[in-house]
Amino acid sequence: MLKKYGTSAWLILMGLAYANVGVQALLNPEGIMSFVDVKLENPSAMSSIRAYYGAVNLFFGLFLAFGSFKLKREGLILVILYTMGFVVGRSFSLAVDGMPNEFVTNWLFTEAFSGVVSIWLLIREIKLKPQAFVQGASA
Repeated sequence: MLKKYGTSAWLILMGLAYANVGVQALLNPEGIMSFVDVKLENPSAMSSIRAYYGAVNLFFGLFLAFGSFKLKREGLILVILYTMGFVVGRSFSLAVDGMPNEFVTNWLFTEAFSGVVSIWLLIREIKLKPQAFVQGASA
């Protein structure tokens, strides 16, 4: 059962997590940014946080949840790119700016873990249904 539904369950979990962040950022962008001590002092700043952290995360989350059975490959690739982008950015910042606060450090480990799990699941999906990946179709 885990082999059959594990990837779908993971994508639904990731989708719910992204959608949760998205809704929180849309409704309360100041609250989201308070974790990193950033103050939003003008409409442009509010708009940027609502768009990037809010709507982008919400729509990524919806895509992952709704595509979790028919778009597994695409969903896993999205999670890999998104989480590894954060890992690279946070790691670069760690090297040039120093140690971030505990909130950001926890996210770094969460994003790295999510990316690694998604890479493992993508490899597993390819091994289970190699033709679907050769032909470019999700199964």
